[in-house]
Amino acid sequence: MNPMDFPYYYGQEAIQYTFYRIPKLLFSSSRFQDLDAESKVLYGLLLDRMQLSLENGWVDEENRVYVYFTVEDAMKMLGCRKEKALKLFAKLDEKTGVGLIERKRQGQGKPIRIYVKRFYEKQSSS
Repeated sequence: MNPMDFPYYYGQEAIQYTFYRIPKLLFSSSRFQDLDAESKVLYGLLLDRMQLSLENGWVDEENRVYVYFTVEDAMKMLGCRKEKALKLFAKLDEKTGVGLIERKRQGQGKPIRIYVKRFYEKQSSS
């Protein structure tokens, strides 16, 4: 693959784009050391999708925000095949992986709700 001739950033140009945010704790905490980088990127994409969910009012009866993010969405954004995308979701899932997401089926023909969980424990105020 031949490198392309990309221009440099100058001054304030460096902050003109939006970025996906992936919590540093996913890379620095021993709790997540066995989670591969692609799974961490998928978690970052799911966190980003939560803003859209709030704008759409996608909150359940317990006031928990959920997202819709299909396997096809993951395949497209991560440039991978279906089997890989399914494995990445499984690695994040509470039943088969580290527990950063919970997937709830809603019935045939309806999309799966994904609850993105906090990657840290809330400090109790005492």
